Amino acid sequence: MESKIIEILKTNKHKVSLNKLLTYFNALDYSLIKNYLDQLEKNNKITISLENNIYLLDQIYKKGTIKLNPKGFGFINDINKINDEDHFIAGVDLNNSIHQDEVVYILKQEEDNRLKAIVIDLIKRNKVYLIGEINRSFDKRFLDFIPNDKSFDSFRFVIVNKNEFKYEEFNIIKAKIISCKERKIFIRLIRIIGNSKKASDRILAIAEEFDIKTSFDKQTLDNAKQINLSTDKLEKEFLKRQNNSLVNKTIITIDGIDSKDLDDAICVEKLENNNYKLFVAIADVSYFVRYKTSLDKEALLRGNSTYLANKVIPMLPNILSDDLCSLNPNTKKLVFVCEMEFDNNANMLNKKVYESVIISKARLNYDEVNNYFKTKTWTHDDKTKKMLDIAYELYKKLENLKAKKGTISFDVREPKIILDKNLNVIDIKTKTADQAEKLIEQFMVSCNEAVAELIYQKDLPFLYRNHNKPDEGELINWYKSLKTFGINPKLTNKQVLDPIFINHTLSQIKEQIKDETEVELLNISLLRYMDKAKYGLENIGHFGLASDCYTHFTSPIRRYSDLLVHRYLKQYLITKDLEKTSLENNTNYVNKVSNIINDTETKSVECEREVIKACMCEYMLNKVNNTYTATISAVLKFGIFIQLDNLVEGLVHISNMNSDLVYDETNRILIKPDNTYYRMGQKVKVKLINVDIKKRTIDFVLIE
Repeated sequence: MESKIIEILKTNKHKVSLNKLLTYFNALDYSLIKNYLDQLEKNNKITISLENNIYLLDQIYKKGTIKLNPKGFGFINDINKINDEDHFIAGVDLNNSIHQDEVVYILKQEEDNRLKAIVIDLIKRNKVYLIGEINRSFDKRFLDFIPNDKSFDSFRFVIVNKNEFKYEEFNIIKAKIISCKERKIFIRLIRIIGNSKKASDRILAIAEEFDIKTSFDKQTLDNAKQINLSTDKLEKEFLKRQNNSLVNKTIITIDGIDSKDLDDAICVEKLENNNYKLFVAIADVSYFVRYKTSLDKEALLRGNSTYLANKVIPMLPNILSDDLCSLNPNTKKLVFVCEMEFDNNANMLNKKVYESVIISKARLNYDEVNNYFKTKTWTHDDKTKKMLDIAYELYKKLENLKAKKGTISFDVREPKIILDKNLNVIDIKTKTADQAEKLIEQFMVSCNEAVAELIYQKDLPFLYRNHNKPDEGELINWYKSLKTFGINPKLTNKQVLDPIFINHTLSQIKEQIKDETEVELLNISLLRYMDKAKYGLENIGHFGLASDCYTHFTSPIRRYSDLLVHRYLKQYLITKDLEKTSLENNTNYVNKVSNIINDTETKSVECEREVIKACMCEYMLNKVNNTYTATISAVLKFGIFIQLDNLVEGLVHISNMNSDLVYDETNRILIKPDNTYYRMGQKVKVKLINVDIKKRTIDFVLIE
C-alpha cells in the first residue's frame, strides 16, 4: 500500500490532494489509508500540509522549519538531511510563512549557482502565541504591538480586536496569531500580563514567551482542595503504614534557605559490622496525585516546576507542593523510601523500596550544614549532629568510589540574582555547590541508581534517565583545543570516550592552570560537547554519572518523571500488578510521557536562562561606559564573548575589533596581525557600550 501511494505521487508530479488520492482507493476505508499516510509521514517519506496537500519528500519537495532573521530573510533546514547546511530564504519567498513554521519548500538555483529556498505550503504553525509590549508609534498617534521575539521585527502587526480589548502603553500582552499576509501579521489580543516598567512582570512575560503556564485552572485547584480536606483518610493511611514507620529515625531535610517544596529527607546509620544504612525518604506525591485526575493531567502538561529569579512556577498547586506533600519538620508525612546498605568502601550491598511515614526532626539549610562541616559549630541537637557526621563519612566514600568509576565532576559557578523588595535587580552574586549540596546530590544519585536497577533486573516497562556518550569527533576537538593552554593529553581513540580519562584530564587542567576562572571555562566548554540527558523507555545508561542504569525518583513534587517512577514501583513491587495489558499500557504511556517531559524540561531550562539574561541586562543598564577587567569566555567568527567576575556575559562584536583578525576554527582563536591571538580564558579590559533589555543583549568594546 505504501509503495502504491508513492507511485501515485510520482505520477502526479510528486504532489496530490488528499481528496484526489482517495479516488484511487474507492473500496478502502479512509482510516486504513490514513494509517499508511501517517506511517509514511512518520518516516519522512511524505508530508501533509494544512490544506491537505500530500507531497513526496525527494529531490523536488523538501520539508523544514523556518528560522527568521530580524531583517526579514531566513534559513531553513531539510528534515531528511540534518547534517547539511541550512538553505537561505529571501523575504519575498516566504509565501506568508513566519518564524518556526514547518513548511514544504523547493530549491532554486541562482545565477551565481547558490541555492535558495522558496516556500510552497504550510504544514504546521508552531508559533501560535506572541508576547509583546504596547508602545506608542513614532509619530505618537497610535499604540502598536511590538513582539519580544526579534524574529518578527520585519512584520507589521494588525490588532483585529482593538475596539473590544482595552489596552494602554507599556502593557505586556499575550496575543494569538490569526494569519499572515503580505508581511502583515493579524493578531488577537488575549490577555494583559503586566506592565513593562515592572521587573517582576517582565520576568513573568518571559515564562509566557515559552508557553509555561503561570496559573492553575479552577478544576485543578478544586481537585487540590478536595485532597487537602481528606484528613480522616490520611490518618487511616498513617495506621496502614505503621509497620514500616520511620517516625523514630533521625530523619532530616537539607535544602536551600528559601526552598518550600521539600521533596527529600535523609537518615544515615552506622551498623555494628561497620556497614552503612542510608534511608532516602521521598514525598509520596503519587498517593495524592492519582492517574488521570485534573492534577495529574496538569502536572504532565507542565512536566516540571520552573525556577525563575523571583519565584517558582510549580508543577503542582502550592497547597500540595509547599504544604501537604512537602516534608516540613515536626509533622507526620507520607513518604516513599529507598533503603540502601553499603559496605565500608561504599559498595551497595542491597536495596529496597517501601511506603512509610516520617517526622522530619530538622529543616536544615545548606549554609548551616556547610558551616558545620567547616567549623564544627552546631546549634541543633546532638542526635542530628551525630547522624550528619555518619552521613559525611558515607558521602566521602561514595564520592571516592564514583570518581574511580568515572563520574564526571564539573566545578562551575552559577549566578545568583539579588532582588530588592520591589523585585528590582540590585546585585548579581555567584554560588557554587559546597559539601552539603554535594552530599545530598550523591545520596540522591545512589538512590536513583538503586531504584533503576530494581526494575531493570525485572525487565519491566519503566522510565529511565539516559545520557548518551558524546560524539567522538567533537570530544577530540575539545582535547585539541586544550593545546593552546599547554595541555596535550595523548589518548587512544578508546580512551577519548572513557569517563575515567576525561576526569583525569579535568584534574590535569586544575593542577596546571592556576586561574580558577580559566579552569571553570574549560569545564563549561567540555559540558557543551556533552549530550543532553533525556527520558526514555529503553535503558542506555548515564555516561556523565558512569551509571549503567539510572532514573529520577527523588523529586516528585517538581518533576513528573519521578511521580511516574513512584507509580510504577508501587505497581510492580507492592501491588504486583504484572498483567500483560497493564504492561502494554505502561509501555505506551512511557513513550508518550518521555516526549512531553523532554520538551518541557528543555523549555524550562531555556526560560530560566533567558530570565537570568534579562536580570543581568537590568543590572547593567545604568553602568554603560563603565570599564571592567573581564575573561574571554568564547571565541567565535563574529567576535568574542566576555565574562565579568559576577558571571555577567556580553559580546565584543568583530565589527568593533581590529579588521585584520583571522579566525582559526580548529583552535577557536582569533589571530592578530602580529601572530598573537585572542583565546578563551584570557583577561581583557572592556568598556560597556550598550544594553538592550528587549533583546537581552550586552555589548562591550575592548580597551587596548
